[in-house]
Amino acid sequence: MKKLCLFLGILIAFTACQDVETSPPKPKKLLSEKQMQDLMYDMILLDAATGVNNPKLQELDIEMYDFLTEKYNIDSTTLKQNIDYYNYEFQTNLDIYESVKDSIEFLKQHYDSIQNLRDSLRKIERQKMDSLKLKDSTAYKKQMKLQKLKPMK
Repeated sequence: MKKLCLFLGILIAFTACQDVETSPPKPKKLLSEKQMQDLMYDMILLDAATGVNNPKLQELDIEMYDFLTEKYNIDSTTLKQNIDYYNYEFQTNLDIYESVKDSIEFLKQHYDSIQNLRDSLRKIERQKMDSLKLKDSTAYKKQMKLQKLKPMK
């Protein structure tokens, strides 16, 4: 029993001290940080588009990985190698994600401002139509009153 405990203790010590995590090799075609930022931005937008309007993407025959590999002129293996490489480079990856997050926030604010402008224009158009209906209604009521006041022959 003592030998078994000693053996297990030595085995645990060897496995605990072993460096099992090695950094992935640098891809042959390493994307720059800016390219990786753009790629991540595109991935997030495509993923969101897939969640919101997947039938439209299917109708347009757009596959996310095919689109990305064609746009960035890389194959799927190189894409995965770049993602793995940058995931291991924690600070760089964090900077990339922060930049992508800022870009998405800017896009959202821009979209919200356009949506607010559209809503304001719709509201103005609705008020304009309501005022025209009111004028038509008022004119109609006046005409009816005039017809009632005319003597009958």
